[in-house]
Amino acid sequence: MEIILILLIILVFARTFRWIFARMRQPSVIGELFAGIIIGPSILNLISPTAKGLDILADLGIFFLIFFAGMEMRMASMKEYYRAIIIALMSIFFSILAGMVIGRLFNLDLISSLFVSIVFALTALPISVRILMDMGKMNSPVGNIIVTSAVIDDVFSFVFLAIVLSIAKGASKTPDAGYVLMTIIKVAIFLLIIYILNRLLTSKKGFLPRGIKLLFSKLDKEAQFFAVIIFGIFAGYIGELLEITFIIGVFYAGILIKKTTIGIEGYEHSYDVISSVTLGIFAPIFFAYMGILLDISMIFDYSDIFSARNLNQAIFLLAAILFATAGKSGGAFLGGLLAKLKTADALAVGIALNARGMVGLVIAGIGLKDGLINMRIYAMLIMLCIVTTIIAPIGLKRFIK
Repeated sequence: MEIILILLIILVFARTFRWIFARMRQPSVIGELFAGIIIGPSILNLISPTAKGLDILADLGIFFLIFFAGMEMRMASMKEYYRAIIIALMSIFFSILAGMVIGRLFNLDLISSLFVSIVFALTALPISVRILMDMGKMNSPVGNIIVTSAVIDDVFSFVFLAIVLSIAKGASKTPDAGYVLMTIIKVAIFLLIIYILNRLLTSKKGFLPRGIKLLFSKLDKEAQFFAVIIFGIFAGYIGELLEITFIIGVFYAGILIKKTTIGIEGYEHSYDVISSVTLGIFAPIFFAYMGILLDISMIFDYSDIFSARNLNQAIFLLAAILFATAGKSGGAFLGGLLAKLKTADALAVGIALNARGMVGLVIAGIGLKDGLINMRIYAMLIMLCIVTTIIAPIGLKRFIK
């Protein structure tokens, strides 16, 4: 009964603030985030981030949101891949540089500086997806570039994470070349698998797409939905098995689900059900959970507002947000210009990729648990994720037409 009551509170508050922010003509994701902050330990303390089962519901939110995003995409949109690669590489390079500068300015050790650089380099794919969905720009040219760049960002960032973990766990402070090479090979294998599957499933004269269509035509609606979800879970498992994260696998699974693959009827039914489950239940839970995770008492001392501790932490936080934003948005903006995007589109891409969201929070938790960062850095990273996630939709609304 405890999780049922928690679920009820989250959905009621999330829906209420979603409506309020919609009336203010702001993306609903901001309202759902604020709902989580209000009912979390920062204000009302109605729900604890450690409530049993809440993290599982948030994980389901990630799964459905990312899978649904993949279904919204079309592989044909990947013709912009070369632009996305330029943007992603520029944003990652300047983000890592910004993270290392912060580490130098605030006397962080090498491992902590590298770890901060990872979170600076990440992009919250679920956040970018939800914002674009709310604005009806998910399948627009700039929307495709944003999402594709975010995917590339996260793939490279998780490779970087694997390298940093290898350095931290090793006896020496230099990465194991064999381990790094194996990680890169695993990423290449996964992307090759996705490419081959897409070619097989889009072949007009191929046996596989005809066989799948025939099979789906003989299944009832519940079985069709079941088959689609199982495929998404399997792809996510392959991504996890190859150590490039469940999220990336699920996203590409959604891309592979097409009308031409499973038939118009099967696709439309599965799409409608996944859309309702995602936007009606799991996405609000996920974004509210992000707000619940924020506990201001972890960062500031309420008993003495003007204490040296609060001042130092405030400077650390503001500097981190400034450098992280300049590195990520600035790098992506420059990449967009190099990729010959219009100035407004390059700005939109830079703003969208700056959101860290749940991905950053998850990575920050890994760093704290493994002893790569201390509580002070962890608190800063949490605030960074929340602030950049709130800023992104506001900026996007201004620059995406």
